[in-house]
Amino acid sequence: MEAGTTQLLEKDNDKSEYYKKAPEHLRDFQSVVSYAPNQAYIGNINPDELKNIDRPWFKNPLQNGRRTGRFGEIFPEDEFYGLMSMVDSFDLVVLEQTFVETVKDKLSKNPLFDEADVARVKNGAEKEAINGFLKHGAIELMYNGEIVGCVKRAHDKDPNLTAHTMLENLVSKASAVVALKYLIKNSGVSADEIDYIIECSEEACGDMNQRGGGNFAKAIGEIAGCINATGADIRGFCAAPAHAVLSASALVSSGIFKKVAVVAGGSVAKLGMNGRDHVQKGMPLLEDCLGGFSLLIGENDGKNPVIRTDSVGKHNIGT
Repeated sequence: MEAGTTQLLEKDNDKSEYYKKAPEHLRDFQSVVSYAPNQAYIGNINPDELKNIDRPWFKNPLQNGRRTGRFGEIFPEDEFYGLMSMVDSFDLVVLEQTFVETVKDKLSKNPLFDEADVARVKNGAEKEAINGFLKHGAIELMYNGEIVGCVKRAHDKDPNLTAHTMLENLVSKASAVVALKYLIKNSGVSADEIDYIIECSEEACGDMNQRGGGNFAKAIGEIAGCINATGADIRGFCAAPAHAVLSASALVSSGIFKKVAVVAGGSVAKLGMNGRDHVQKGMPLLEDCLGGFSLLIGENDGKNPVIRTDSVGKHNIGT
């Protein structure tokens, strides 16, 4: 939450009542799990059932809310830090020694990950080392009010590789990997059958030679085991998934590829984006989760919905 743009803008404002009060409006993990829209998102209830639940939903938690669902699961913050380390290819995520040992033990019990996945989680560091990185441009990772790690910058001078940008990119990558792994698990398609990956989040990775040039898609596919796929990133703000699905459908219907995965991870910038209004109205900070999703677009199997490429809507530039 600390890295969301609203919180960052308020952090240096000594007169900010919002920044002082925001921690009091954070939900605990069980409250997040019991929140009806979150249960709908991971497939434990049908979205149509939401209309039968009294509003506001945050005041009417589901008594049988579960962490796991048929479409995915809700990860607690400590385990998610472990996921960030798991997908980190450049040793930028540094977690405290005792903390990372606990997290690795939790991840090893999750059937979504195998031994090779858990082995990617880096060994922990002493607090003194983490404090040293923080003095040289790293950004802290907080858990229960304490610093449990940091994300280092990837370059001393490149403004595209600051610690904050690396945090955003690693969070997006980690949440997308989870979504893609669940897609592979649930679809019955093996990872090496996927031909192409289109990534459509609201983040951008690159360096001073090609700012935002990518490639999230291939980096995510690498961790998920899609060894025979290639891919690229599509951007269009929050509408990017629509463009990605259109592109994936065209690739499959033309016969260029048979199985195209569309995937996106969550956006750190959006955490607490409307937090000022939530705090002012005495509400919890409802924008406290990072959502990831993934779809598989393939040839007509006679079972799943068909995308009609002869009837496509669009928002014209001239309107």
